[in-house]
Amino acid sequence: MLRKILHPLYILYQVLFAWWAALIVVAITAIIISVFGHHFKIKNADHTPAVIWCRLTCWIFLIPVKVIDRDKYVKKDETYIFAANHQGMFDIFIMYGYICKRFKWIMKDSLRKMPLLGLACEQTGHIFVNRSTPQKDLLRKSISTLKGGASMGIFPEGTRCRNGKLGTFKKGAFVIANMAQKTIIPVAIQGSYDILPKGCKCLHWSPVTITFHAPVECKGRDSENVERMMNETRAAIAKTLGQE
Repeated sequence: MLRKILHPLYILYQVLFAWWAALIVVAITAIIISVFGHHFKIKNADHTPAVIWCRLTCWIFLIPVKVIDRDKYVKKDETYIFAANHQGMFDIFIMYGYICKRFKWIMKDSLRKMPLLGLACEQTGHIFVNRSTPQKDLLRKSISTLKGGASMGIFPEGTRCRNGKLGTFKKGAFVIANMAQKTIIPVAIQGSYDILPKGCKCLHWSPVTITFHAPVECKGRDSENVERMMNETRAAIAKTLGQE
């Protein structure tokens, strides 16, 4: 009830301050990443500015983020594939800002066209895909990324959910894990769907929780291993979301 009463004020805050501040922050971040991360190859210059950008974006839009069990399961010297449910646009800020691990996205090719940010993502090694991308090319780039010491972030649903419910998982993330013999970390995101519900054109205030689950280990190199990892990952996320 209180959210509905305060929502007009939140919209006004967005129009007068938040969107303008967010645009300035993303422009500065993209320039820093492109210059220092790509041209001068400064260590972590492709990651640390992006983490700060994502956390600042959550702060600018007054979105509180609660992190559960990250330090329990995510080890400093390991690389992982982080597989998360995809509730909305803020998932990107939540994942990048609060995983606290250098990783690369597999992202839609259309995002390459975003001013400044698309170029920065391309220059710093994020992987762009579309429907015509050959699977062998995706596997090659992904395995190369993992072998290079970076983790990966993937939304196995392939797209944002339309109703807040967990969708069907695609096998891509788990095929990559199988080929590279890498551990999957299931990540459950709650609350981000409410920030921009279907049909809405302005943000709604909502707290977000990001929960990390016990690693799903590779146990073999066959199709049964892929299926097992996919089912275990989805089950862990579904349990946290209460959608078993």
